[in-house]
Amino acid sequence: MTVLVAIGVLWLPGLAVAAAVRRTGWAVLGAAPALTFGLAGLAGPLFSLLGVPWRWWSFLLFLAVVVTVAAIARPWLRGNTNAEPETWRRDGFLTIGPAAVVAAAIGAVVVALGMRGGLDAVSQVWDMSFHGNAIRHITDSGDPAPAGLAAIAEDHPDFFYPNGFHLIGSLAHGITGQPPPTVLNGLVIAVATLLVPLGTAALAAGLGLRAGAVAAAVVVSTTFANLPYLLWSYGGLYPYALALCLVGPALALAVRWLTSGDTGVLPMAVLAANGVLVVHPSAAVVLAVFGVLVLLLRDRREFPLDWARLGVLLGLCALVLLPLLDGLLRVTPRVASFQPFWAASSDAGTAVLRVVTLGGVVPQPGEAAPPAQWVLAVLVFGGLLLFLRVPAWRWATAAALVFAALYVLSVSTDHPVTRYLAAPWWNDSFRLVAVLPVVGAVAAGHLLDEVRRRLGDWRAGVLILAGYLGATGGYAVANGDRVREMYRPGPVTPEVAAGLRRLTELVPPGTGVMNDNGDGSTWAYGLVGRRTVVPYFGNYPPGSDRWVLLEKFDEVATDPGVRELVRRYDIGYAVVATPMLYGKERTPGLRELDQPPFRLVYENPGFRIYQLTG
Repeated sequence: MTVLVAIGVLWLPGLAVAAAVRRTGWAVLGAAPALTFGLAGLAGPLFSLLGVPWRWWSFLLFLAVVVTVAAIARPWLRGNTNAEPETWRRDGFLTIGPAAVVAAAIGAVVVALGMRGGLDAVSQVWDMSFHGNAIRHITDSGDPAPAGLAAIAEDHPDFFYPNGFHLIGSLAHGITGQPPPTVLNGLVIAVATLLVPLGTAALAAGLGLRAGAVAAAVVVSTTFANLPYLLWSYGGLYPYALALCLVGPALALAVRWLTSGDTGVLPMAVLAANGVLVVHPSAAVVLAVFGVLVLLLRDRREFPLDWARLGVLLGLCALVLLPLLDGLLRVTPRVASFQPFWAASSDAGTAVLRVVTLGGVVPQPGEAAPPAQWVLAVLVFGGLLLFLRVPAWRWATAAALVFAALYVLSVSTDHPVTRYLAAPWWNDSFRLVAVLPVVGAVAAGHLLDEVRRRLGDWRAGVLILAGYLGATGGYAVANGDRVREMYRPGPVTPEVAAGLRRLTELVPPGTGVMNDNGDGSTWAYGLVGRRTVVPYFGNYPPGSDRWVLLEKFDEVATDPGVRELVRRYDIGYAVVATPMLYGKERTPGLRELDQPPFRLVYENPGFRIYQLTG
């Protein structure tokens, strides 16, 4: 049920808009989730301005208004309802449809192998608790404003986090009543089985590849480790992984508008671009880079640039950006100056080898290196070389080179210029290398189809794809191991979960609960609905309230400043959980609680609850 609801909230709103303007195609089908997020990105600021709570019924009313307006405007929209005549017809469906089923099955096997404990499994890696807490916060408060997520992250005047992912996750949470970890897992399944292959089909078919090449690209799309599986296991980057899957469909709709002037596609292209932005601005930068390369390297005979259409597209995108502009401008300096704890960890040669073998990022010291994907790498880079002979697709080869070069620079040097170039991706090298599968799947599909054309008809194509899957197993076992890393034993053990449930019974509502930002207690709100004083795993600015509490909470009996903060946050209890999040150590302020004025009131092997007395 949760998976079906997740798929429904991703696709149905976007498809409703497409149906209202009667536009079809693989680009439209793959872009439907981007349209949904684009709608959420418009509705969120509007609801916040009008004081309308974010609920499934309020979003449904907003969608009804948008669909009604689109349907009324339809007679005045000029253009071809189907711009993909080869792929969006019976023969195309008979070719691409089975490929999508195979790709979905591969994604399903990977997730089934990796998801410990089924849909109720709790992810154990970095960003997951933030995303789960954000979904519950929006559901409980009804606040759709991006700045509202400061309540479960950090109190900072410049805090801003585009919350499109969490708005849609909140709809699934509200409809199903399932806890946020289950909702997140439902979205994981939807991405791995449907969004990755359909997003690939949207890019390949939308930009004119033959049906056979589209089908081959779709089959290989769910076998890449870097997108989405490694993004999930390295840092819990749910929004970024999802947003990268929206880049191809959004680009296809933009190109369709620029080449055809179809006014029915124009609002969908703008909505899709907005959807990418509100899910993750880093992916919007990827979309912008792709778009620039398409325009620079296009075949000028087949794709003459209409400057008026480009101006209209950019102008409307800027218009829908306005509600987020203030927040983006406020957070940009923080992103640009962000100094991560990871430094350059490789020489350039090793980094290049990781790129050309699709082996993921160069691991940090002590981490295991993800396995190389040799067979897939041959298909990808062979296809990218072939694209150099196809004027309409030279941009894809250039895009792969751009992001590969950025990755190699970011992982092999700490030069300030490199930091500046990688700043839109928070200087995380794995966010850069994960872009390659977006164009890599299409390149591999093109190469496989070229081989098929030289060998024979569609039966040869089936044999080639079967050979690829037979030789590699679709990389399902290895990718399942990557997904399993998300759910490896970590800070949220059964003992911690039991302690959090006991916390809701012991602590009166409204009483503050002090906790460590490096253990499983940061999941308290997402798991059991109990807010803690420190709801976020990240670090807090020195001198801030939470930083002082984390550093000196156990000095409450002797430090007047700490006592004042305890009164301000009405702290009556504290919790200490084990084990710690990978890379974290117990914060100093919670190391010495087995003494007055703290009294142990609950204990199990992994969780302790202290009452502050006196």
